[in-house]
Amino acid sequence: MTTSSDTADALLARVRAVCFDFAGTEEKRSHGAPFFHVRGRGFVIFAHDHHGDGRCAAWCKATPDDQRRLTRANPDVYFVLPYVGVKGWVGVRLDLDASDFDALAMIVEEAWRSVVPRSLAHAVPTSPPPDAPVLPTTDPAVVAGARAWLTALAATLPGSSLEESPGQLSLRVRKRPYAYLFDNVHRDGVVAVGFRSDEAEALVTDAPKRFLRAPYLDPRVWVSMRVDGKKVAWKDLARRVTASHRSLTEK
Repeated sequence: MTTSSDTADALLARVRAVCFDFAGTEEKRSHGAPFFHVRGRGFVIFAHDHHGDGRCAAWCKATPDDQRRLTRANPDVYFVLPYVGVKGWVGVRLDLDASDFDALAMIVEEAWRSVVPRSLAHAVPTSPPPDAPVLPTTDPAVVAGARAWLTALAATLPGSSLEESPGQLSLRVRKRPYAYLFDNVHRDGVVAVGFRSDEAEALVTDAPKRFLRAPYLDPRVWVSMRVDGKKVAWKDLARRVTASHRSLTEK
């Protein structure tokens, strides 16, 4: 079961307290996730339900040997990460009864030591830690309206199916996606509809306030159109989404 947002916020506060107990720690957002680093060198990432995995975890920089030791000793709490796991990073579950924040603090300290420069190794950490950054949000009414509009459009397009995932609604035909609804992906405060287009790169170049690169997707093929402004060209968007659907059904 996915951790609630309130619980995830409380766990993030505990992770922030651990990370800022070490000198030179700074925080920024990386792909929407809190990223803790020293002068740009990351040592901890906080991940909540990453790509729908249901976990609330700290991703910690570690050595391959430590990764193997931890995951073998307690595979329920420790796990090999996507992307950075090949470099030794280890995931630490925070949402289980078996989660141990004292053990986490020791893992974080080793991660911090692996990136901190000598000039900061014995410095005094910031006290108290800085306030958590204020993150963009989206209007639930705007999201609900866009979702209803896209669902109604999909009902008119043959063979369409809908799939839900965190912050995202995907429309598929023949098991392939032809449109997405993006809600605050990467905490960017944007509500947009993504679709396939031969004009993807040109649209972003010519009208960057209206058209954006679609998160995670090939920018040569995919583009997204904002639907959270005062005026939305729904007819134009319907035409583009319909063309995206047609591009997968007329081949």
